[in-house]
Amino acid sequence: MDYFSILNLNREPFSNSPDPDFFYGSRQHLDCLQKLELALRLRRGLNVIIGDVGTGKTTLCRQLIRRFTDTEEFETHLILDPHFTSTTEFLASVAAMFKGRKPARDTNDWQLKELIKQYLFGRGVDEGKTVILIIDEGQKLPIFCMELLREFLNYETNEFKLLQIVIFAQVEFQNTIRDYSNFADRINLYHFLKPMNFRDSRAMIRFRLEKSSNNFKTYSFFSMPALMAIYLATGGYPRKIINLCHRCILTMIIQNRSVVDLFLARMCIGRVFPNRSRRTKKLAVALGLPAVALTVLIFAFGFNWFGFLPAFSKPTARPGPPVESQLSRAPRSPAPEPSAPAEMPTDSKTAPAPAIAPAPVAMKDPMASAAPTASEQSNPPEETGQSDNRRYADSLGQVTLMQSETLSGLIQSVYGDYNSKYFKSLILANPAIDDPDRVTVGQTVVLPAIPAAVKPPDSTAWWVRLASKDSLDEAYRYLRALPRGGPSIRLLPYWQPGEGMQFALVLDQYFVKKSSATRRLQQLPRKYAAGGEVLSLWSNEAVFFADPFFGHRAGNRG
Repeated sequence: MDYFSILNLNREPFSNSPDPDFFYGSRQHLDCLQKLELALRLRRGLNVIIGDVGTGKTTLCRQLIRRFTDTEEFETHLILDPHFTSTTEFLASVAAMFKGRKPARDTNDWQLKELIKQYLFGRGVDEGKTVILIIDEGQKLPIFCMELLREFLNYETNEFKLLQIVIFAQVEFQNTIRDYSNFADRINLYHFLKPMNFRDSRAMIRFRLEKSSNNFKTYSFFSMPALMAIYLATGGYPRKIINLCHRCILTMIIQNRSVVDLFLARMCIGRVFPNRSRRTKKLAVALGLPAVALTVLIFAFGFNWFGFLPAFSKPTARPGPPVESQLSRAPRSPAPEPSAPAEMPTDSKTAPAPAIAPAPVAMKDPMASAAPTASEQSNPPEETGQSDNRRYADSLGQVTLMQSETLSGLIQSVYGDYNSKYFKSLILANPAIDDPDRVTVGQTVVLPAIPAAVKPPDSTAWWVRLASKDSLDEAYRYLRALPRGGPSIRLLPYWQPGEGMQFALVLDQYFVKKSSATRRLQQLPRKYAAGGEVLSLWSNEAVFFADPFFGHRAGNRG
């Protein structure tokens, strides 16, 4: 009989294989996945994920593949061991992955590159697919392979890279990147994975037990002191935590116990990490003596600080949870990415935030009530210093997610940019979303109204507006219906007096001359041009929720 069957589990909870079902989305892992997904959808090119041994790189790699497996527009390829001995071997391996068959033995390097280039142009341009090459154990990459990857990044159109590359590597890969600046300059996303903190370590253990349960019951096989001992012994490295918990569960069964306590955990730590036994002895004193003292106080004086034991004093009404504890139940925003080491490329190359608009609008809390405060009711707008253009709703509306749609893609489409501010505001506005990494089809998402800081150019700007909708849901349906290969159209939410909230569908570029915008409208297919119009920037009182200029180029000046 398998040991996990004895515990009423349907599978091994602490298997050391990178099973995507056992992926626990800690804050930093979800942050990394969100950034990777956005970079791949925008076809930014080269992405590098660095981390120590056992920080979860391989599991993260499998989870990334799983995200794009069922999406027709993406095509993923995985290299598990990139230790190639020659350029021909590497090129032949990549060509075989792409084409589905090995090239002829007499094919030279130039011909192999042409095969790869033709494949990427066919898939990326003709079929509109995004080809992703994922490399695990990237620290094994020879220099000549990095040079070839750099050449692959030169296969591009005017708008995007034809090959998306993701490299998962150990820390020593940093030195290789430092020594090869031509490769480092091409990196779009550089993310460094660190060990987990105690909260995430404890939550990962619980998550694995629940995932292996027959009835999804929360099992408490580990006492709190044992969990702390495991965390200190492993340093928060997921692989070490999994191996140690596996040993603890086996020992618990052999000794016919029902829980892994501190002393059992110490015993297993001494066997798995012999050099840490002295440290855990000190831990036993640090955790054991206060626990004994606290127990004496509880029974002596009837203290019931933690609700673990019944108090002997008369029970009193318990106050409701503070606001902070209620908010803590909502998913947290991804932790900010650790800064890269000196001379290392980071994803800080993103365009800087635009300057504040001439008529700034105060940021609203997306969770705040739409009702006016007492001061607002007693004072007219002119007395409070607020103009009427601040009276828009707290949310833009809501969107019901469809197949393959994600929160990061939704944020990018509505606000025109993705960052932690938008992500955090969206999560706070949607407390029903338990896990932002696992939203389901049919999930309704509320988009908070977050004014954008807009800095118009010196000259007049002209836009080609193809449609305008009164609701976010209608505008998003318009975007979904756009065929592949059609004109690049973006959503531009705004509010202005007299019109209220509007959602304009405009070409993804502005023009410095009206004649240029008019000519571009006339060049569009009839179904787009029929309802289109050319207009200049909206009134000075307009409040934009996506910057019309940030990240978008001006059209030709002729």
